[in-house]
Amino acid sequence: MTDAWSIIREHEKYRRTTLNLIPSENILSRRVLQALSTDLAGRYAARPEFYAGTRYFHELWNYSEELTRKLFNVEYVVLEALSGHIAAILVSYTFAKNKVLAAVEPSSGGYPGYCEDKIPDLIGARLVKLPTSREYLTPLVDASIEIIEKEKPELVVLGGSMILFPHPVRELSEIVHEYGGILAYDASHVLGLIAGKTFQDPIREGADIVYASTHKTFPGPQGAVIMTNNPEIYKILSSNTFHKLVDNIHLNRIAAYAVSLEEMLRWGEKYARKMIENAKSLGASLDKLGVPVKARDRGYTESHQIILDIPDEEARINVRNRLEEGGIIADAGVRFGTNEVTRRGMGKREMEKIAKLIYRLLEGEDPAKIKKEVKILTKKFQNIKYC
Repeated sequence: MTDAWSIIREHEKYRRTTLNLIPSENILSRRVLQALSTDLAGRYAARPEFYAGTRYFHELWNYSEELTRKLFNVEYVVLEALSGHIAAILVSYTFAKNKVLAAVEPSSGGYPGYCEDKIPDLIGARLVKLPTSREYLTPLVDASIEIIEKEKPELVVLGGSMILFPHPVRELSEIVHEYGGILAYDASHVLGLIAGKTFQDPIREGADIVYASTHKTFPGPQGAVIMTNNPEIYKILSSNTFHKLVDNIHLNRIAAYAVSLEEMLRWGEKYARKMIENAKSLGASLDKLGVPVKARDRGYTESHQIILDIPDEEARINVRNRLEEGGIIADAGVRFGTNEVTRRGMGKREMEKIAKLIYRLLEGEDPAKIKKEVKILTKKFQNIKYC
């Protein structure tokens, strides 16, 4: 007889025996998982408070904000958004409703939520696409400045879903601020790298707002954080949260996020450095075997991601499906992220092994044979590190 728990157990058994290279996922430590399943999971709290019984949660909420300010060296923190997407809507609605919004287009690595028929359509914004390198997936500085100077978008969003290298925050923020615009940075994929001081520091480079999901390179629960050093920006963002975009902010999520903050304050720099080291190693190993990888002339990446250079969408989907047959989990963008394999303790030697497994699958070797080898490899790396 099938029941919910039998399906859950099968899922967990399956994922423990696979290699997860999806860059938008991570594995949670035991203590973070425990925080998610506490009494807080069924409770409410608000600001100003409507409910009784929230004394300890408010202590935890304040503690989470305090740790965020410490880890990211920021003044103001908003934790109410339930996901990176909701954070993107909140920022975009607040500063670009019925106005002009500029962002990296999804076909060049930007977040799919900034397709014209997604968030821009939802808030009545006119979308301006920033010219972006298809090879390096970063905005082209001179061409972007030209468009920004011409269009004067009220909100400019940098960062994206495919992010190999830092974005030109300093160069573009100077132009945006000349006419009074706001520059936001979507750090969803690189939040853990920013916490580990290994990628770029958008706030110090001129970003007015950094927002991110908290479950990719940052190994926390699914949720979001928004940060700024501007008190007026903080005030207006906060005014658009309760009973506009959120009601219950999922108190167990805040609790689990607090535990992951403690982990990152202690081990974040080592973890971030190792993710990038592994990504570079995986890119080099694949390239050496003849698998096409983007940005090979720039060392493949400075983040946790490498991206296969396969232009055809159907071909990318076929690669994803082929890899899963062999026990390797990827997405239809054929982005490979090292966040989860790194947290399991894998290093350069394992990246070389993973590259060979990918190559053999793409060359037509029997997936069943590869899957057995994947199970042998993953069995050695069941303990979570940096926690």
